[in-house]
Amino acid sequence: MCSSPKSSRAVNKTAINFNDELTQEQRLRFAAKANLAQERREQREATNKRYEQKHASDKPSSGLFSWLQQLVS
Repeated sequence: MCSSPKSSRAVNKTAINFNDELTQEQRLRFAAKANLAQERREQREATNKRYEQKHASDKPSSGLFSWLQQLVS
């Protein structure tokens, strides 16, 4: 057993500065895609919320008559 730390367990301190490596055009495209993704996420969350509100009042009832009504409709 060696008392020195293993190189494989050493923490790599080099941080990647993603923003410095992009050109202005790449930054604009990246921002545009990120904005579209955020907008789609907000729309999806709003749709899911409306769906949950609409279907929260639907209480499944157990019975032959209710089952037949669901089958017919």
